[in-house]
Amino acid sequence: MWIRIGSFAVKPSEVERLKRTYNGVAVPKVRACDGNLACLLLEPAVAGEAFRVITIWETRAAADAYEASGSAAEIVSLVRDCFAGPPVLESYQCESRGGLPS
Repeated sequence: MWIRIGSFAVKPSEVERLKRTYNGVAVPKVRACDGNLACLLLEPAVAGEAFRVITIWETRAAADAYEASGSAAEIVSLVRDCFAGPPVLESYQCESRGGLPS
């Protein structure tokens, strides 16, 4: 599997809009992409800390195809104005399939 984790600070006045837009619009769009296994928005337990988005892909190629299609940029454009700074994206190879539901 290939996992991408995006981290970003959110303007306090935009938290509710970010959650509503990401969960209501972005998650279904990402989940509809070939090879996507999960898309999660993580809200920090401590106000003011960074939000995280985790996407899990069957393969790196599936994640790369999503990125190359312009879909990733489209998703970010939905919430970019909620960000309090630039997002950071990290990618990971994962072989722990046993941790996922079957």
